This record gives sequence, structure tokens and C-alpha cells, in this order.
Amino acid sequence: MPLKPIILDRTRLEQFATCPQQGYLSMLFDALKAEAEGVIVFAWEMERIADADPELIYRMKKVALYSTTNKFCDVGIEIHELIEQAFLACDNVIEEVPQWFVDNLPKTRPDIQPMAIKHARHIGDMLADYHVNLLAVEQQLSVVFLPETKTRPAIIVTMKLDLLGSGIKSLHYHDWKTGYKQRTNSETADSFQGQFGAWLLWRQPEYKEVTKVHFWYYETLWGTKAYACYDRDEEHPRLPGLTAQRAIQGRIKEAVELFVRNCQDAWPMPEKCCWCDMLPFCKLSDMEAKAIADDPTLYVDQMVVDKESLRRRRAAAVAWIKAKGALVGSKVIFTRKEPAERFNADFMSKDKPKGPAKTGDEELDSHFKKNNGV
Repeated sequence: MPLKPIILDRTRLEQFATCPQQGYLSMLFDALKAEAEGVIVFAWEMERIADADPELIYRMKKVALYSTTNKFCDVGIEIHELIEQAFLACDNVIEEVPQWFVDNLPKTRPDIQPMAIKHARHIGDMLADYHVNLLAVEQQLSVVFLPETKTRPAIIVTMKLDLLGSGIKSLHYHDWKTGYKQRTNSETADSFQGQFGAWLLWRQPEYKEVTKVHFWYYETLWGTKAYACYDRDEEHPRLPGLTAQRAIQGRIKEAVELFVRNCQDAWPMPEKCCWCDMLPFCKLSDMEAKAIADDPTLYVDQMVVDKESLRRRRAAAVAWIKAKGALVGSKVIFTRKEPAERFNADFMSKDKPKGPAKTGDEELDSHFKKNNGV
């Protein structure tokens, strides 16, 4: 009798790809939350719960029914549901969606209605600029990534696309983002979500001839967009054979294998840990992120103390160099800034490059040696 497959959605895979410890803790917490809510917990989840640290499981169970979101997350959830309801009610006729919002936004939760209206205005603008043929809304795509073995069920990877449209010999898919974060095009191109969605589309039989996928983040709080283009066969001249599809598939494969091995390694960084909902349960997080989580008030108060301390030390240092000259540190020099009408001081590099920059572009010139004047 075949084993029931394990289904890994984009969120879980991205967690393991970002930090296996985040993926592991999130998987445990979600399973315990489902159990507390009376939702079915899969056999493989129960096995991992049984193998986990009992003290960790105890701590998670105590808060399993607590919300891990905030008002801003609630707005996002509400907006996503409203968009889905709007397209369903309007039978995917984009032109009718704004009027549906007009009729239904007054019915949203009163505590988040003002923010929801702000998002809806930007959604209306974005839909007005939607110039490709709409194929689907909230479309679920799945691929069997690893077949079943004697010891393991099949692994199915899946993701839901918010909007899918067709361009000229290409596909466009869009994802609604309702948070504060604004992304660059470079961040979008490197995003696990963007790459994973493109790969899933390439693996669908009906799109096997499509090589180019355009991906868009629609940031509804700001009315901004971030964009990336994935070309299945694109490869760098210096890396022949490493096509976009091959590179992305390798990235997904590594994430799946981390899950299969139940990897619990931690890859802490401030920009990861400060965004992680599992920070309260993690013993391997970034120290600064953990300090904020443990006592936010103390952390802010300490920043105020540090700022005042730096102001006083800087004033003393300025007085010193006025009287006796530059202060030389092991890495930088604190000295007078030239030219300036008023006496002003700042830190300067001890090994400042000599001669003119080759391009005048600081970002490009950082690749050149600092001591040869090119």
C-alpha cells in the first residue's frame, strides 16, 4: 500500500532554505498548533514531535493557540482574502473588482478597515495597469519532486500563485505583498519565491514550451512593484551549462534534502532572525535579535545610553584634536574634515586609496586595488 505523500509548500521550503533551524521549529510549532485546534496532524509530523526536545515541545504547547501575528499581519490576511473573494465574485473580470471593493470594504473588521481601504486603493491602481491576459487566480501548482521509496513517502512540492497571466510567448505571475517591506528588483530576482514559482511553471505540461517567466511583487501598502525575469535557458558566458532552470532546481533540491534529513542547523543573521517568528524558541539565534526579543524596552534604552555616550566622547575628541591634532585609531583616524568653514571632525580611513578612481563610481571602484591608484 503506497504511503501518503509529504506535501511541502513554498513557505516551508523557503524556511529551510533560509535557515534549517527556522524550518524545523516552524514545522514543529505548526503541527502542535494544528493538534491544539483539532486539525489532523500527519504521521511524519508526529514522529518528529516525538523525537524533539520535550522541554521545547512543552514550551510550544503552552502557546500553541496564541497568535503569532500582529495587526499588520491581520490586515495582510484580510486583504488576501478580500482579493480572492473579489475575483471569485467577479468571475475573474478585473474591471469589476474595484466596484466589489467599494461594496464590501465597509464590511471589514472595524479596527483594520482604514488600512484595508489604503491597500485596496493601490490594488485598484495595479489592476488598472494589468495589461496581460489573465489565466488564473489563486492557482495551485504541484510537482512530485522525490518519488516514494521503501522508507519514505513521495515528496510533493507546491505553491499557490496569486495571479497568473500570459504575455508574448511568456508567462507573468504576481504575488500580493501587504507588509512594510519594499523590495528591489535584485532582491526579487534572488528570492526563493520568485525562482520557485518560475520553476514550477516550467514543469507544467501545458507550459513546456514557455521559456521566459516574468515575476512581480505587488506591494499593496505602498502601491509599488518589484520585478524579475527568469529565462529557462539563460546562462552566464563564464558559467556555460549552468542555466537558470538548473540553478533554481539545485536550490530547491537542497531545501528539500534539508527537510528530509530533518536538519536543524542554524544560519543566524540579524536580517533573518529579526523577521523570524520562531525567535522565542531558538537557542542559536543572532545575539542582537535575541536581545531585542528578550527585553525590547531595555534594548531601546541601551541605544539611547550608547548614543549619549558617543555624543559626549565625540565632543571630547573634537576638543582634543583642536588642541593637539588627529587621534589615530587601529582602523581609522578621527581628524578635522577638510575643507570646511567651521571646524568639523569625522572618521577617515587609514589606508585611503591614492590617485583618481578609474570610473568615478564608488560601487564599481571598490573592486579595484586600493593602493595602485587605478
